[in-house]
Amino acid sequence: MTQTATFDIAVVGAGVAGLAAALGSAQLGLRTALVGPRVPVDRAAAAAPFDVRIYALAPAAVGLLEQLKAWPAVDLSRVQAVAKMRVFGDSGSELSFDAYQAALPTLATIVEESELLRALGAAVGFAAELQRIVGTFDALQPQGEATRLLLAGGQAIEARLVVAADGSRSSVRAAAGINAHELSYGQTAVVANFACERPHQGVALQWFDPAEGVIALLPLPGERVSLVWSAPHPLAEMLANEAASLASRLAPRAGPYLGALTAIGPARSFPLRRISVDRLVGRRLALVGDAAHVVHPLAGQGLNLGLADVSEMLRVLAGREQWRDPGDPVLLRRYERSRAEPVGLMRLATHALARLFARDDAVSREVRNLGLSAVDALPPLKAALIRHAAGQGARR
Repeated sequence: MTQTATFDIAVVGAGVAGLAAALGSAQLGLRTALVGPRVPVDRAAAAAPFDVRIYALAPAAVGLLEQLKAWPAVDLSRVQAVAKMRVFGDSGSELSFDAYQAALPTLATIVEESELLRALGAAVGFAAELQRIVGTFDALQPQGEATRLLLAGGQAIEARLVVAADGSRSSVRAAAGINAHELSYGQTAVVANFACERPHQGVALQWFDPAEGVIALLPLPGERVSLVWSAPHPLAEMLANEAASLASRLAPRAGPYLGALTAIGPARSFPLRRISVDRLVGRRLALVGDAAHVVHPLAGQGLNLGLADVSEMLRVLAGREQWRDPGDPVLLRRYERSRAEPVGLMRLATHALARLFARDDAVSREVRNLGLSAVDALPPLKAALIRHAAGQGARR
């Protein structure tokens, strides 16, 4: 009979959050298993088109990747700093955020999902305490001071702590009996990339429209921008099926700032929903990333929340008492308590904004546009909001 391999930590899921969690655990000297498919580690050709799936990483998220020694592997020619963001309401109001005014080097850093996966995958290959297990999760079985993970095909491993990083439809979460509550926003995100006639100057643009949804144009390297349009389902279906007409549809809004737009690839779409869970931890189990929460993308904070989960989990593990193993319930409660407030606040804020800007009555219009103008007139409040989004909190 073959003996089952035992690990300190088993991370299920090889997305950005999962790779970061596994890499960080291994760097703490914990014997770690990473369960999931392998990711490509070959650098993209200089002329390769940009992915339509991009992220706006907060400074704290970039800091975590630097700590994990993965950020140096990112191709900086495919990265774009955001220096300023301009947010437009539906009645002429505007709110602007400026990194310089908040004493920050950048508001965010735009990077492709594929580039993050490649850089983290490369770093994982050099982690001495990390073992890659290419397989698909099937079931959990409690085993005293460990948990057995059964994989498709009959393979099994044991771990003192299981980290569920397997996405919004998490099989590990379901196997642990943790309930997830899903709410549809009635919107679909349409994403596409464009070349722009004028330089974007590192400025992100965002428009709120109760009829057409939330439209964001994020700067990419060179004279290119990435569109994230959170549109009502019927409109989104039309936009996704007629990608060639997207540029002309964006022209009235984007034209004054970017000039003419030219599509440089197909559009993709995915439905938007909010997912919350009853708890972030279970018996020898912790949820991170989309397995733990999904929020509306209007603030671009989904991956940042997930990487903040990973950062906090690693902090708790690094600071644990020597006699506690990684799956000790005391440690899991520390992790859950520390994430409750930031996740709850971000969920509340994004949900409230999505609902407020989806309504087209006179009162809602007045409230949201007064709100944008009021915040724009209060530099200290804007600076505090920027620092919170950056993961640094308000300056004392």
